[in-house]
Amino acid sequence: MGNYKELIIKKVDTSLKGCVTLNKKEIALDNTIIGEVVNIETEGSKEKEHVTKVQIITPSSHRVKPVCPVYLKCGGCSLQHLEYAEQLNLKTRLIESLYTPFKVKIEPTIGMSNPYHYRNKSQMVFKFQKGKLVSGFYEEGTHDVINFDKCYLQNEYCNIIIITIKELMTKFRISAYDEDRKTGLIRHVLIKTSTLNEVLVVLVTGSDNFPGKSNFTKALVSRCNKITTVIQNVNSRKTSAVLGDKEYTLYGKGYIKDILLGKTFKITSKSFYQINHEQTEKLYQKVIELANIKKDEVVLDAYCGVGTIGILLSSNAKKVIGVELVKDAVMNANKNALLNDIKNISFFCFDATPFIVNMARSKEHLDVLIMDPPRSGSTKEFLKAVLMIKPKRIVYVSCNPKTLYKDIKLLEESYKVISLTPFNMFPKTKHIETVCLLKKINNHKFI
Repeated sequence: MGNYKELIIKKVDTSLKGCVTLNKKEIALDNTIIGEVVNIETEGSKEKEHVTKVQIITPSSHRVKPVCPVYLKCGGCSLQHLEYAEQLNLKTRLIESLYTPFKVKIEPTIGMSNPYHYRNKSQMVFKFQKGKLVSGFYEEGTHDVINFDKCYLQNEYCNIIIITIKELMTKFRISAYDEDRKTGLIRHVLIKTSTLNEVLVVLVTGSDNFPGKSNFTKALVSRCNKITTVIQNVNSRKTSAVLGDKEYTLYGKGYIKDILLGKTFKITSKSFYQINHEQTEKLYQKVIELANIKKDEVVLDAYCGVGTIGILLSSNAKKVIGVELVKDAVMNANKNALLNDIKNISFFCFDATPFIVNMARSKEHLDVLIMDPPRSGSTKEFLKAVLMIKPKRIVYVSCNPKTLYKDIKLLEESYKVISLTPFNMFPKTKHIETVCLLKKINNHKFI
């Protein structure tokens, strides 16, 4: 028999899960909200006691019924049980608690009017499971697929395409790929949509050989006539990575285009492109506002991806330099600059850290630094080089509040945090995007 305890959720962790204290240890509980009274069942000795079951005794007034039937199993989003306004409040309070030492006013988290179906990118795994063709996401910590036909976060047309592909796989007798046996064909399906009503579909296969691919593609495009390009990507490796290196265009141009704040961007299967168009425009407008670029200023866009931020800033600057490690992204960035007839921007395929270190050693001039590093944040070497170059302003776009905190602590000897604005780029999930402005301190004044 387990042990039962009635406890109150008094706080949340950085994943916005409700927390209780058990044997002087903080335990995070899924699907719980601050203020709720819960009954928990535990097993094990006092030293190794763990929670096996949670029953909500007194629900919060902020609790709502999740719209998704597989919400508790899927793990793709974690906050559907919490009303949206309170999700935004929680994220604001989390940033406020993390950044108290900087004594900076935190702006309210920027949200959406409709926090559903915002994802312009869909990525589904296909598998033959328990005698049935299924598609969905892997259950956390397993290779079991949570099967569903409708995701409430991704573009609604993506759901239609996924259902159609499953039906056509049955019709054309195309099997799902088995990673262990290396049999079957379709492994994943990746879909990208744009505001220009263009749709890219990537069929990820376990081998080059795709019998009947022409007829399959024709049938897919016929039934889903918004599709403008179809690609076969080959990934035969035993890996968690979705895409392989080899690709074939089966239909269309092999890419789609999107408009972002008046600029045109080309999107390929491997392009990094923000997945929430509405929120991306709000976030980039904030970056432009905070960067406050002058006509005689030089800008470095570090970790620039396909060049979106640098291209949007270029019309206000003397010169923009973009640096990105991923070769495909740099190729796309150069194409995007040409597409928008921008001549004062240069992109370099290089690791951002040695690139800026070389700039510091060469004593190159830099007025404004824009940085959008991965979740792990930047490196000490990068930030030391920043302190040597001394740009007047830094706009740091972060997808991880913890690493943003770590990085700006390393800059605080010479920079003052002026503003922090959280953005709800991924509604219904724990993720928070933050835009931070730092200004150089000269004789206790900001420049």
